[in-house]
Amino acid sequence: MHFAVQKDTLVRALKDVTSALATRVVQPILSNVLIESVNETTLKFQATDLDLCIETKTPGVVHAKGAITLPGKKLLEVVSKLPNELVSFQVNPENSEVSVTCKRSKFSITGLPASEFPKVADNRPEHAVFMPMQNLKKAIGQTAFAAAGYDASSILGGVYIVLDNGLFECTATDGSRLAHRREELNVLAPVAKQGDEQPELDVDSEDAQAKAKEKSKTATLDKPKTLKAIIPAKACIEILKIMDGQDGSKGDDPSAKNIDKVTGGEVRIGLVDGQIVFETDNHFLSTRLISGEYPRYHELFPTEFKHLAIFNREELVRAIERVSVMSDERTHLVKMHFDEGNLQITANTPDVGRAQEEVPVNFEGQALDVAVNVRYILDVLQRLTVDEVRLEMTGSLKPLILKGVGDEHYKYLLMPVQAK
Repeated sequence: MHFAVQKDTLVRALKDVTSALATRVVQPILSNVLIESVNETTLKFQATDLDLCIETKTPGVVHAKGAITLPGKKLLEVVSKLPNELVSFQVNPENSEVSVTCKRSKFSITGLPASEFPKVADNRPEHAVFMPMQNLKKAIGQTAFAAAGYDASSILGGVYIVLDNGLFECTATDGSRLAHRREELNVLAPVAKQGDEQPELDVDSEDAQAKAKEKSKTATLDKPKTLKAIIPAKACIEILKIMDGQDGSKGDDPSAKNIDKVTGGEVRIGLVDGQIVFETDNHFLSTRLISGEYPRYHELFPTEFKHLAIFNREELVRAIERVSVMSDERTHLVKMHFDEGNLQITANTPDVGRAQEEVPVNFEGQALDVAVNVRYILDVLQRLTVDEVRLEMTGSLKPLILKGVGDEHYKYLLMPVQAK
C-alpha cells in the first residue's frame, strides 16, 4: 500500500476517529486506526473500542491500494508535528512496517495487519431515518451535557431520542437536572436511498427557496416510522463533533453561537443488532445502545408556577461567571435572591472570600431565595440560543424550569440545593 495525504487533512481525519480508540487496551488492535483505500482519490480511516466505532473518508492520492492499521494516538502525535505539506505512507506488507515521510522528516511506524481489525462497521442498517442535521445538532447540543458523567453505562448516562411520525424528542438527565428538546418535523415517506439522484432546484426562484426552507425541518422516513433509543452520552458528543466538522466549527465549544450555527445536509439514522448508526456524506458512527426503560420525564415538569423571572441571558452568564470565582470548590454553590426588578447573586467560601452582584430582572411573585449548583446553571445558559430567558419557580426547594423566551421547544429542569 502506498498513499499520500495533506498534513492538515490527515490531522482532521485522525482527530475524528481517535476518540473511539479503547482507553483500556485488552486487544492491541483496538489502539490502532484502520487506514484503507477506497479508490484512487479517497482514503477511509476507522477506529473502535467495540462499543463505539467512528469512520471518516478523506481525500488523498492512492498510488497502490491496500489496508493497514497503525497506533492511532502515536500516529496523530507524529503527524501533528509535521509541516503542512504532503505526507507520504509506504507500507511493507511483509512486516506491516510503515515508512512515513514529509519534506525532510522520516518516521518508521510498526502496524498490525488490517485482517485483524474488528468488522464493527460492516453492519449497516437497511432502513433508516434521514434527519435534518441542524435539528439533530441543536437537540444533542442542548441536552447531552445533562447526562450523568459518573455512570456512563446506566440509563442516566445516556441521551434518550424518540422520533415518532414527525415528533422528535431528545432528553438527558443525571437526577439533579433534566434537559429536554421537542420539535414537530414534517414527514415524507418513503425516501429515496442515499446516493440516488435528486432533482436540482433553481435556488434563485422563490418557490425553490420556500422548498429548501421547508426541507430543513423535514425528517424523511424509510421504515421504521418510530425510532426510540438510549445513546451513551460519549457517543452523542462525538456525533456533535462530526456535525460541527461539517461546517468547520469547534466540537468542544458549548456556546450558543456554535450550537445555532447553520448546518446543511442530513444525517441517516438507523438501528441494527443492538446498535444505532449515524451516517453523513463522509462520516459513519455506530454505538451500542443502553438497555432499559427511560424515566417518565414528562411527569417531572410542574404544570404551574408561583414566581416568574425574565432576564437577559448574556448579562446573567457574565454575572454568574464573576461571582462563581468565590463559590466553594466542593459544593459549587451560588445563592440567588429574587425581588421586584432585581436579582442578587452571591457566593461565599469560608476563609477565602465572598462575591456579590446584582442583575436587573423582570420578576413576578413574592421575594424568593434559591441556591443552585453554579455549573448546572451555566451549562444551560451557555447553550441557549436566545437573548432572553425565563425562569419559572414554585418554591426555594422546588424544581426550577428554565426556558428561552420565544423558544417553546426547549426546557430545562434544575433541582435547587438546600443552602445553610
